Amino acid sequence: MTIGSVALMLGIFGVPMVLLWAGHRLRRRSARWHAAFWGGIAGHLVALVVGSVAAMAPAEQWAPSDVWRGALGLWSFLVLPAMGAAIGVVRAGRFGRD
Repeated sequence: MTIGSVALMLGIFGVPMVLLWAGHRLRRRSARWHAAFWGGIAGHLVALVVGSVAAMAPAEQWAPSDVWRGALGLWSFLVLPAMGAAIGVVRAGRFGRD
């Protein structure tokens, strides 16, 4: 199993589990937690669309040196939710909602 496959599995199964955990008792959490949670949800939704489109490329177009398809199809499921959560935390801190 390659590191890309591990990232894909963590993105498909690990990220939703973390988001479920983060959403538990969300009303009792701080504003930064809310922003991180909703940013992670938004990032995961974007990753679902981006990764699905990248995965639907015909097999004739795939090549071993195809970096963009690997980045979009494998790593987006793990990276985009983390980026969304980070953006949410920064925005919540910038606007003083903590």
